[in-house]
Amino acid sequence: MPTQADLDAAKVYTSIMEEAKVRALSINTLTNSGYALPVPLQREYCFLQLRMLCELIALGCLVAHGDIEETKSAPLQKTYHAGEIVKRLEKLHPNFYPSPRKLAFNLGHIHLGDYDREFLTKSELIILYGRCGDALHKGNLRQLLDPKNQPPADFRDLQEWGQKILNLLSVHLISRREGNFHLIVVLEASQNGGNVLVSVAESPVQTSASVA
Repeated sequence: MPTQADLDAAKVYTSIMEEAKVRALSINTLTNSGYALPVPLQREYCFLQLRMLCELIALGCLVAHGDIEETKSAPLQKTYHAGEIVKRLEKLHPNFYPSPRKLAFNLGHIHLGDYDREFLTKSELIILYGRCGDALHKGNLRQLLDPKNQPPADFRDLQEWGQKILNLLSVHLISRREGNFHLIVVLEASQNGGNVLVSVAESPVQTSASVA
């Protein structure tokens, strides 16, 4: 049975995913709104949200894997850098990252199917986090004056990154190192009023798990 610590981790993970959902959806809300903000300002807002999303994903992984003693160390507890968190967790638990799934409910059980669309991978999260950092700084004067460094005049690249993040998080499974505890996460669960639903499951979880 899940311990109180497991349930507490699921509660914190839920709040992280609620924030992630709002930030991810706000990218399309802004870029499709027709607001009279200059494009560069809108792009900066979107890059800020993508950067925060990378950090939320990484911090969520830390919360989900709180059973690993090393995650309580100062280097991991104090860092906000998403790339650094991902690299450190990779060494502790190679399968720490959320696994996107297709989901169907059937008589009190969750069926988890393989996901066949593009999503934000571990390596892409590190790449995206670096690009966000670059985009949110003016850089030096040479970079500022170089015409090759001028940003695109639209938002397609940002919308694609945002969609990859939503594809990753919309329905996903995150499993602990021992493989005996899992969080099954739905960002917009109809049975939960459209809010995030995090279910706690115990092994085995290959294609289905009981709803907790």
